[in-house]
This record gives sequence, C-alpha cells and structure tokens, in this order.
Amino acid sequence: MKQLQLLFSNEVCLEDERKMQLDYCLTADYAQAGQPVPYYGIRITKHFENLEETEEVCGISYSKERVMSMIKKLFQYEVTPIHLVEIVDDFVTQGVLL
Repeated sequence: MKQLQLLFSNEVCLEDERKMQLDYCLTADYAQAGQPVPYYGIRITKHFENLEETEEVCGISYSKERVMSMIKKLFQYEVTPIHLVEIVDDFVTQGVLL
C-alpha cells in the first residue's frame, strides 16, 4: 500500500503575475507483501489555474533520509513535474544516493 507525505509546498509567481503551486511529497511503497522496509520515492504535483499535473518516481531508495534530501533540493530549485524524472536520473547518475 502506497503512502504519501507532503513535505514542502511552493507558491511560484510567474513572469505574467499568474501563480502556480508546487507540492513535493515523499512516497513509501512496499514492493512485496511482508517486505519490512519500504522503497521511498518522490511525487511532485503542480496546481495551475484549474489544471493539475503530477509526476512520480517510485523506488528510488530504501533510505528515507536520502530521498528527503533530494526532495528538499527539488523544492529549493522549484522543479516542476515535467522535469522530475530527468533530474532524479541525474542525481542517481552523479552519485547523490551513494
């Protein structure tokens, strides 16, 4: 069963004065029944006008602290859902999780 925990929320003012909200969540999911430790992942949701866009990367690490650290960086740089997969791939490739 997947669990979500909202860690950060950003209200971003765009160049044309419109605003969007970005929500950054930690996900926890057990790959198999009876697994003692969950895999942690990231979900970003963008709320803009009446639209909602969500992207999620599951199973990044068993380390909650490492994934939370990644979420903090994504929040600080106001990363949107469309860029989530690419940036998480860069983090993993560059050894952020090592």
